[in-house]
Amino acid sequence: MEKSLSNRSMKYLFILLLILIICIIIVFLVSKSSNYKKQIIFFEEYLKSNYTLEDTTINEFVKVFEILYKEFPYVTEYVYPIELLAIGIVETNFENVKGDSGDSLGYFQIQAPTYWYLKHNYPEFYQRINFLEPWYWDNIKERPDVQLLTSILYLYDIKSRFGEEDAYSIYNGGSETYKDKILLRLNILENELKTFNRR
Repeated sequence: MEKSLSNRSMKYLFILLLILIICIIIVFLVSKSSNYKKQIIFFEEYLKSNYTLEDTTINEFVKVFEILYKEFPYVTEYVYPIELLAIGIVETNFENVKGDSGDSLGYFQIQAPTYWYLKHNYPEFYQRINFLEPWYWDNIKERPDVQLLTSILYLYDIKSRFGEEDAYSIYNGGSETYKDKILLRLNILENELKTFNRR
């Protein structure tokens, strides 16, 4: 009888522990999901408040984040909107330009070989936004969604292959100075995001 009560108590404790673990996991996932959505809103509001980008450009950026969130959530576990905000600020201060003697294109300064590598390895993403063109200025200058998606995929690919620590320097050809600029900008943006979330 005593053994039966002991077994029943153990089963009861096990079930309670299992329920507690499941609840913690659910809270963690909801919190992570909520954070990503807040970062999308922050990204949008930051651009509207600090830059003279057209609304259609900002809407195209937001659409990419929403597609990734809904259809490719594994990417959103590695790359956050606030990181792309920092990259866009450091790279071009959100100007849609040619850099590096015309080799780097757009808001996030992606080069053609990077695009071709990503398009080959992640074709479903480009199919999803209906972009199957070569990486030429005339093709991408009017496609901020393609530019952002390519930058996200590049950072995702770097992080998944090489880890977080060197991702920002690899993004810019191994530059530690660039990495420091991104980390500084991220620190500033994270503080602004905290203030934004308290509103």
